[in-house]
Amino acid sequence: MLHYLFLALAVIATAVLYLALPALSLWWLLPILLASFVGVIVLYLLFLFITSLFLSQKKKVTEPKPFCAFMIRVTMDWLMRLFRIRIKLTGTELLPNEPCIIVSNHRSDFDPMTVLAVFKGRRLAYISKEANFRIPIVGNFIHHAGFLAIDRGNGMRAMRTLKQAAEMMKTSGVDIGIYPEGTRSKTGELLRFRPGAFVLAKRSDAPIAVMTTKGTELISKNVPFRSTSVELEILGVIPREELAGMEQDEISARVRQMIEENLK
Repeated sequence: MLHYLFLALAVIATAVLYLALPALSLWWLLPILLASFVGVIVLYLLFLFITSLFLSQKKKVTEPKPFCAFMIRVTMDWLMRLFRIRIKLTGTELLPNEPCIIVSNHRSDFDPMTVLAVFKGRRLAYISKEANFRIPIVGNFIHHAGFLAIDRGNGMRAMRTLKQAAEMMKTSGVDIGIYPEGTRSKTGELLRFRPGAFVLAKRSDAPIAVMTTKGTELISKNVPFRSTSVELEILGVIPREELAGMEQDEISARVRQMIEENLK
């Protein structure tokens, strides 16, 4: 959406300049169009920067701001188009009509970006590492969009984050995305699952949507010279009624089996 908006504004700016300067040679139209396109992008980034100054991370977020979530989604969609990342998402018809926990394998730092770019019609926030909240502009926006930082080295703080995520699901109706591996796999092989996602399932009494991610590990190698194809597939949903009768280890094993079978 942003990609076409930026192009349209650049075309309008070029046309206005050409009409205002009749002596302007046609040879200047392409350079002016390119400059206008870059200028529109710079203005958009400036808008994000100024807006982020009013989004303090000192304030605890109990109700995610729809504006911040919308800006994240459209920006991710624009970046995917800019980087020529083609995303194929399947299985969304399996998602329940209620908040759920979305778990997937983790192959790249681009993983949540691709999901946010194509998940439409649902409110989605991620549990993410603390370092992401220190990124200028990005950190403020994701904080107010309901994303939650988790301290992997502090069990008590991690549990407080999971408790906050469960409360947010119940009060705000957001889906929570979390990667059970905790960090990206550099080989593509599934790493050991951490218990956080399954603790959250028990605390929130919410179903788990199991997803696989394929191809994101190639993005950093391909950008900016080659396009990348990414596949996101919702494999199935484990309903809350079934989760209620399962231990955390059983849930973890079930999710792992689903993902491993699909990746094969």
